[in-house]
Amino acid sequence: MNTIKTVFALFISSLLVHANEVDEFIKDLESGDKAKRREAARSLSLIGAKAKAAVPALIKGLDDDEEQVFFWSATALAKIGPDAIEAAPELIKLLRRSKRRYKDQIHVRIVHALTEIGPAVVPQLTKALGSDDSFVRTGSAEVLGNLGSDSQAAAPHLFNLLADENENVRTAASTALGQIGPPAYKQIIQGLTSENNIVRSAAANAVIWLPPASSPANKLADLLPQEPSSEVKAMGLRSLSQIGFSGKRLIVLLQTALDSELPQLRQVALSGILSLRPNSKAVIPYLIERLNSIDSDKRNQAINLLGRLGEDATKAVTTLIELHNKTEDEDQKRIRQALINMGTASIKGILDSSKNSPLDQMTASLWQAECLGKIGIQAVPQLTEKIKERHSDSTKLLALIALEKISDTSLSTQNAILPLLASEKAEFRGVALKALVASTNKPQLLLPRLQNAMNDSSPLVRQAAMDALAGLGEIAKGASAALVKSLNDKDSAVRLSAIRAIGKLNSEDSDLAEKLIQFLEGANAETRLAVVTSLGGFKQLPNSAVNNLVKVLKIEDSETQSAVFTALSKLGESAKPALPALYQALVHKSSTVRNASLNALTKVEKNKLKLLDVLQTKLKDDNDTVRHTAIRELGNLGSDARPAGKSLFDRFATTEDRQVTMEALRQIRVRDVSLYISILNNEEPLVRFFACQAIRRAGKKASSAEPALTKLKTDSYDFVRREARRALEAIR
Repeated sequence: MNTIKTVFALFISSLLVHANEVDEFIKDLESGDKAKRREAARSLSLIGAKAKAAVPALIKGLDDDEEQVFFWSATALAKIGPDAIEAAPELIKLLRRSKRRYKDQIHVRIVHALTEIGPAVVPQLTKALGSDDSFVRTGSAEVLGNLGSDSQAAAPHLFNLLADENENVRTAASTALGQIGPPAYKQIIQGLTSENNIVRSAAANAVIWLPPASSPANKLADLLPQEPSSEVKAMGLRSLSQIGFSGKRLIVLLQTALDSELPQLRQVALSGILSLRPNSKAVIPYLIERLNSIDSDKRNQAINLLGRLGEDATKAVTTLIELHNKTEDEDQKRIRQALINMGTASIKGILDSSKNSPLDQMTASLWQAECLGKIGIQAVPQLTEKIKERHSDSTKLLALIALEKISDTSLSTQNAILPLLASEKAEFRGVALKALVASTNKPQLLLPRLQNAMNDSSPLVRQAAMDALAGLGEIAKGASAALVKSLNDKDSAVRLSAIRAIGKLNSEDSDLAEKLIQFLEGANAETRLAVVTSLGGFKQLPNSAVNNLVKVLKIEDSETQSAVFTALSKLGESAKPALPALYQALVHKSSTVRNASLNALTKVEKNKLKLLDVLQTKLKDDNDTVRHTAIRELGNLGSDARPAGKSLFDRFATTEDRQVTMEALRQIRVRDVSLYISILNNEEPLVRFFACQAIRRAGKKASSAEPALTKLKTDSYDFVRREARRALEAIR
């Protein structure tokens, strides 16, 4: 008995405490101090239903100028729930388009509060559906939908809004009817059979909220085959697909829509078929049939869809591969991507296709390996099985190439590859070597094998060994002597591989650079480019390299010229003899060459005045890559680039230069406040923000910016307003 008395006493005590608190918070809500009002509203929201006495004060809080007071007042009313019914008229009134900031958040809070008050608001909301304000109609419908079957009395009124002139209202009304459920079935079916296209479309949208076996869903499925409006048909298909409507009727509808001339319907059909999974297998035969269509759009559509269906489309793999082998480049790319998307479902088909491919062995192997490599680790078990002796050469080669791409480092994979290093067939030895390097996490252990392979009788193997060494980086530096020897290999492809490998492995050895320079004399285009590119990998080059590289610039080949500039940029000031050539290339017809020469010039030219002049000139280049290089390099000059401030500010007129220009100006810190003031009214909010930020950093020196900053206090973007206020505080 004593325990019961104690519990009761505690209960009464808690009520009194809350009552006292509520009284205090009500007083604070009427305070002139906005911080007190904000905290009072927040505290009342925490008390919840026991704050019933505060409802009148909270209703006043909904009209408070302080945003947070409004938000917390609405939240508190929601927490009070049904006892806050007297707030309903004011809340409904506030559904009108607000002049406050955070309009969407305000709407959400009001809708939530009305929903939490509960069914008692239904009569008032039903009346509000007839408001002349579209936001009130929309919000009222949303709340009625949230209340579900409790809003059944409003169903006839919601039906009337399915023909509303405002799309948001129609959507909210149709959604509400769907959420009301069975009590609104009559209205939904009435809408589906309306003569008005807009009403039928809205009613079809309501179906999305219903069970798949509901009478409106079945009615919609019955009506769609004869539906004349593409918009209604699209909405209906979307709704039926999303609710998981079963049966052949939907599949037939989706297949028919795939053949539509209207992109909207085709897209809905695609999404609908994807939503059928795992029951989408019923569509696969139809899609396979479309692969043989003479209509390229239909073929491509089927290819893409089969790929997205993944493993469900296993039966289509053979047909896809057959189509791949007899079609053109773009279609081939789509098919390969579809096979990759299918994952494990396509592995066996891809591997088996190598046996009967009409393509030459290497071509077939390459595309198949590409697919298997992108499928990844899932393909490894089958690939290692395929490189065993009993399989065909083409299949083994394919498997090796794929394993190289996957780079599986398991011991089982390495053990499967190793025997092929001793194969009598050079192509196997070469590809196996690459696959083994890709499949180990301790590449240094392979160095002896790679060096031995550089003496292989086959140029394919020797080339593979050098390519592998080049990929190892610093680890392979010890192979330099062997690489130099390979510079005189009788096979040109091997020599090229040796040149490229030296550039990647020996970036600090000037003697090796000298050996490469010797190859420039009388070299063909491919060798010349390889040498120049390789020299570009060196951190330092001998002085003799400069003159030789400048000579190469006389050859009209933009790719080689760009590679030369990259190499010269590594030399820095020691490349000074090349300056005339660099300046001359700034007006080259190729933007690639102009950009490469500009990059090099910024590393070689130490006269900052000359460099500043060049960079400002290049701000007017007609190629955005060149302009952006110039802008970034001006930024890298820091305060030395301040004379270019006006030129950079002019770039704000060019949208594609805006972001990179702002970054450069941050680095330069231009002191001319008038330039920042000139962009305070820019159409881009980010630019206005940036200008405010720069003016704030300038402090009191920027007092002339005050009028323009004052205007930005009412900017439509909050972050701009905030930065404008901060800037005003800084300059005052």
